[in-house]
Amino acid sequence: MFDATAEQPGGARMADNDPAADHLGVDVDAVQSLAAFARACARLRAGRSYAKLSLPAATLSDLLNAKGTPTRDTLIKFLIACGLNDATAQAPWLAAWERVATAHLPRPDGAVRVRDARPRLLGVHAAIQVEDAEGELPPYVPRDLDADLRTAVTAATASGGLVLMVGGSSVGKTRALFEAVRAALPEWWLLHPADIPAIGAHAAAPTPRTVLWLDELQRYLNHPAGLTLGVLHRLITAGTVIVATLWPDEYSRRTARPAAGQPDPHAEDRETLRLAHVVRVPDRFTTAERRRGEILANTDRRLRIALDTTDAGFTQVLAAGPALIQRWETAEHCYGQAVITAALDARRVGAQHPVTREYLTAAAPAYLTPTQQATAPPDWLEQALTYATTPVHGATGCLTPAPAGMGSIAGYTTADYLHQHSQRAHRTTTLPDSAWHALTTHHHPDDTLGLADSAYRRGQPTHAFTFYGRADADNERAAYRLADLLAEQGRLQELHARADAGNEPAADRLAYLLAKQGRVEDALQLLRTRADSGNEHAAYRLADLLAEQGRLQELHARADAGNEPAADRLAYLLAKQGRVEELRAGADAGSEHAANWLAYLLAEQGPVEDALQLLRTRADSGNEHAAYRLADLLAEQGRLEELRARADADANNEHAADRLAYLLAKQGRVEELRARADAGNEDAAQQLAYLLAKQGRVEELRTRADAGNEDAAYQLADRLAKQGSVGDALQLLRTRADAGNEDAAYLLADLLAEEGRLDELRARADADNEHAADRLADLLTRQGRVEDALQLLRTRADAGNENAARSLVWLLASGECIDELRDEVAAGTSGAAQALHGLLHYQPRDALLPLT
Repeated sequence: MFDATAEQPGGARMADNDPAADHLGVDVDAVQSLAAFARACARLRAGRSYAKLSLPAATLSDLLNAKGTPTRDTLIKFLIACGLNDATAQAPWLAAWERVATAHLPRPDGAVRVRDARPRLLGVHAAIQVEDAEGELPPYVPRDLDADLRTAVTAATASGGLVLMVGGSSVGKTRALFEAVRAALPEWWLLHPADIPAIGAHAAAPTPRTVLWLDELQRYLNHPAGLTLGVLHRLITAGTVIVATLWPDEYSRRTARPAAGQPDPHAEDRETLRLAHVVRVPDRFTTAERRRGEILANTDRRLRIALDTTDAGFTQVLAAGPALIQRWETAEHCYGQAVITAALDARRVGAQHPVTREYLTAAAPAYLTPTQQATAPPDWLEQALTYATTPVHGATGCLTPAPAGMGSIAGYTTADYLHQHSQRAHRTTTLPDSAWHALTTHHHPDDTLGLADSAYRRGQPTHAFTFYGRADADNERAAYRLADLLAEQGRLQELHARADAGNEPAADRLAYLLAKQGRVEDALQLLRTRADSGNEHAAYRLADLLAEQGRLQELHARADAGNEPAADRLAYLLAKQGRVEELRAGADAGSEHAANWLAYLLAEQGPVEDALQLLRTRADSGNEHAAYRLADLLAEQGRLEELRARADADANNEHAADRLAYLLAKQGRVEELRARADAGNEDAAQQLAYLLAKQGRVEELRTRADAGNEDAAYQLADRLAKQGSVGDALQLLRTRADAGNEDAAYLLADLLAEEGRLDELRARADADNEHAADRLADLLTRQGRVEDALQLLRTRADAGNENAARSLVWLLASGECIDELRDEVAAGTSGAAQALHGLLHYQPRDALLPLT
């Protein structure tokens, strides 16, 4: 944790019209103890009698003699009696009172008071420097979002909470957040953790009245350990106010739901971000904000310059963002431009840590012409780094040196604003091969896996192979990816060599590849050797392959020897062949696998009563799988009484409760479902909503929806739409979606698409509704407006939306758009390389070897 040490005291002074302010010299901002507070109050009293102070004598004696901390109301009455009537004049006294009243509370390690924190150390961008400018930062121009932001911060003090600012680089989100926290919680402790372990350490022993500052939240979410939901819950439960900032593309990719059947790498991030009160920060000032800026510009010329620059946003100009782009893109110094581009490209493809001098030396020539390379002066790199690191308008440079101790440079980081611009403007630009080579040799070890995955997605298997090979030898994911690449390229000899050396992923992929090529005996022999040596994964793969090949005898032998995977596959194979008696014999001998498949087979072929009895016996002995299957079978057979008895007898039997609700709905038993739903049973509530909709009971659905039942709201909207009352259904969903209900937002977008409501879908998509944008693209495609759909997806992909990029790949592949698919490969879009490979080699994409 870094030390956010104060340079100047915060807080307001006494009002200029207060008589005490003129001659008493009460420095209330310096008060830190009860004794000092009592002395300050005594000086403020200025000889007024107890009678004039309008407070009980005992109360005044305690206040003025430090016998106890007064209540807030007592202090306010005292201040008013002393002539401090307005909130501005009272503010520093109330802040001092709060410091004294909370001085006994523990201080987190490395924390400072919010009022003492330095904004630059918390991530606020440096401002452009002009002649006569005073201080690191210009005056804060109040934003339209301040009221919502400060209300959210204040509300979080009641029982903890997460307040998240979402906006691009240099739009003023960190400054607005700093000003809000300083205004609302000046006397709280502020903690700025360096990494996830630091957050975990604080969460293990959280302190009261603490603000946790997580600027650039993606740094914590991207940490290998991740910012878990459990840690956040502990902090919020302890009353911690967590404040954070995040870029829009990071927010959208972590909150978007994946398409059906796609992996969901951000499931926990999505749940984490759902805890947040989100405040979105627009890229540009509103008219009202500019008007406020005009007033303040008279006192600070930096504000005047930002207001007078019309081709860029106010906050971006203050942080020198547009000037950074100009310095990079229109550089007269070709070597400086090459170094900046090499650093930006490295970050674009996954290098999160500072790039080293060695990397820049090796990579920069790729961005120069042959003539520029041949005529480079001996000190070309020194000149380039000087150009790249020179602060623009005194604010920041395109590159910033990262320290490796006093007087030593570890590497160089790129300006965030420049990085975001590069991501958009050069998203589909192919990284030069020599830059990839430089990265394979000169990168931070923590970036290895990210760069490996990036190289793979960008169609660079050779470089991906090198990165995976340099990953931690104990990293299982890297080992499997390495084996995947060898298998994809059919490099059997290398797989053999790695497998013989004891590399399990290589052996696993080799067995898969051998079986796929029809060399089943070789695959079986390889798996037998590994399984017999105790490898559990190989034992499962062997059992699967034996079952696929119908090798009943070997499965029997392995199952009899106690091999669990073989016993499971044997039972499956016997069931598939309908061999009831052999399954029964296995079940009687105590085989769980045989019993499971016997129950399944009896339920399918009969007699059902035998299946039920078998399942009852096993369920009653505590077998959870049997309990689940029994509930399913009882529901299938309509055995309501037994199902009800089992659900009511065991509150933990959730599957029985679920199947009971399903059966009650199937049989139309509204009253019982209603009673169970009203008693808090969620399964019953869900099935009741379905049944009410089926029976057309719209009013009861509406009543339940108005009471907050999401299932009822969904069914009501669906019913209204099917009845032709589409307008009512849309209005219901709009109301809930606009109130922040995510499920309603999804349903609304679906219904708008079904109804062909392009304008509203487009409006909601423009307001950052991801699902609306997805449905809009689908609708345009269905209407034959493929180019419009492609343009929509391109725009969203260029803005950093991963889901849009994946949808773009699917649409491009469907239209066999080879050149644009190559662009998406260069951009590293997931699935683009596989799609392009499939088109170029006339193979379906699902025929490619999947990655683990």
